[in-house]
Amino acid sequence: MPKSLRQQVIERANDCCEYCRLPQQSDVRPFQIDHIRSRKLGGPTSITNLAWACLNCNSYKQALTAGHDPETAELTRLFNPRNDLWKEHFEWDGPKLKGKSAIGRTTIDVLRINLVERVEHRQLLIDAAVFPIPATEP
Repeated sequence: MPKSLRQQVIERANDCCEYCRLPQQSDVRPFQIDHIRSRKLGGPTSITNLAWACLNCNSYKQALTAGHDPETAELTRLFNPRNDLWKEHFEWDGPKLKGKSAIGRTTIDVLRINLVERVEHRQLLIDAAVFPIPATEP
């Protein structure tokens, strides 16, 4: 992947995970380029199919594009950072991410965004004032 394409992805995401919104500077592990639709499933390496993701989110997502909504058990697609507005599907409750839609709930569940250790990490970052949660999310 060209360095310029990688840099475009990082800049567009403001160097934050496009799923859980963790800033790269708040994680010792390097973030990764996520193919929203994986290469295994025919997804292209293009700016319209790439997202910036923390290691946790990208590892749990893998090649998945859907999961079961924990509330309804219905098969539901995952959040797509290129097509969906984050604030329509998610909201913060302190360090815990809440799903406002089936897509949000499913994404949180599949990516295990609210695992205890991840919530605790975000709480420490909030306490240290390095993980401000903006009033308006993009």
